[in-house]
Amino acid sequence: MQPKILVPLDGSALAERAVEQAETIAKALGYEVILYRVIQNPLAAAPESGPATEESAAMESIADANTYLEKIVSRLEGKGVKARIEIGEGPAYAGILGIAHREDVEFIIMSTHGRTGLTRALMGSVAEKVVYTTKRPVMLVKPEKILKTRTDEAEVILKMHQ
Repeated sequence: MQPKILVPLDGSALAERAVEQAETIAKALGYEVILYRVIQNPLAAAPESGPATEESAAMESIADANTYLEKIVSRLEGKGVKARIEIGEGPAYAGILGIAHREDVEFIIMSTHGRTGLTRALMGSVAEKVVYTTKRPVMLVKPEKILKTRTDEAEVILKMHQ
């Protein structure tokens, strides 16, 4: 069975920074990359929308997520990295933990938004919940704006496997 890396994505350029790290490691060690996107039902908080409208909006969100992730899979496969897509619904951290367990991934690589203070307290941190809840190793890719010195995390992991 081929070892796997889980890369949760939310559609942002910041989250996609984790793909670069996963690509480097997967290419060097022969891992498969699972790109995972959690979608939220855009009309769940609008009960007046009706079930048909809600289902249509959910299907559109799934299609958009699939299109987005397929582009990244194509890019990875073009560089010789085996990759596939998984899409889930519900709270992001719970979906990430669930698929990590179900797929028995070696580790998770994800971005952190670098929020601090009140913003972090109000919005929470998916990355923090994943780190403190999973038993698997998690590599967090920080936003450039908060990095003082940069260490190439992929190189550190590759050295550990030599």
